[in-house]
Amino acid sequence: MSDPRSEPLRLVIFDLDGTLVDSAGGIHRCISKSLAHHDLPPVTYEFVLGGIGLGLAAAWQRLVPDADEAMIQKLTETYRDYFLASRAAGEEQDPLFPGTKEALKALDDAGHLLGIATNKGRPGVEHVLKLHDIGGHFVAIRSAHDGPAKPHPDAILDVLAKTGAEARHTVFVGDTETDMITAANAGVAALGVGWGYHAPELLLQTGAKAVAQDFTELPRLIDELIGS
Repeated sequence: MSDPRSEPLRLVIFDLDGTLVDSAGGIHRCISKSLAHHDLPPVTYEFVLGGIGLGLAAAWQRLVPDADEAMIQKLTETYRDYFLASRAAGEEQDPLFPGTKEALKALDDAGHLLGIATNKGRPGVEHVLKLHDIGGHFVAIRSAHDGPAKPHPDAILDVLAKTGAEARHTVFVGDTETDMITAANAGVAALGVGWGYHAPELLLQTGAKAVAQDFTELPRLIDELIGS
């Protein structure tokens, strides 16, 4: 029997929006309110989906291409005000995707370390983890408040440094092309999810080694990518 102390640390880092939590409705609602607040044209739900995961500044550049830096800053501040107000009013109850809690527990029980690397702000991350009582699963969290946004590799490298895991024993699980590119930039395996906001074929084109169709596939695919 092998000595558990000689086994390498196996780290699974998750994106948040579109991967663990279905937050698109709340994001679209706050974006719509922010645009109206500044007398800017509305955008469709489908168009908003394409920008989820970029981080607020990059998302606004996509949504309002003619906006200058000053307007992007105003939009970002307005969005955060609406998000905090809606959360305080109990409107932001974005659900976990089906199977999230069971998968996190299974990975925990199998001895994997779990982390989060997201372009969501720290208050939003803490709200989601507390709301759904899943914060105890994660040993390291990297939010938009902690440094450069994805696809900058620091989003993942910081989690590696905090846990002591090696890149070759790490997989990043996400639902957007930005997530797949971030994994490649950090030198870790990329695993896409088919229930998120971007098409599986786009995830494969941008570096996903595989795309899970539901949470029950995650443990097997993760072990295939970084070793059981």
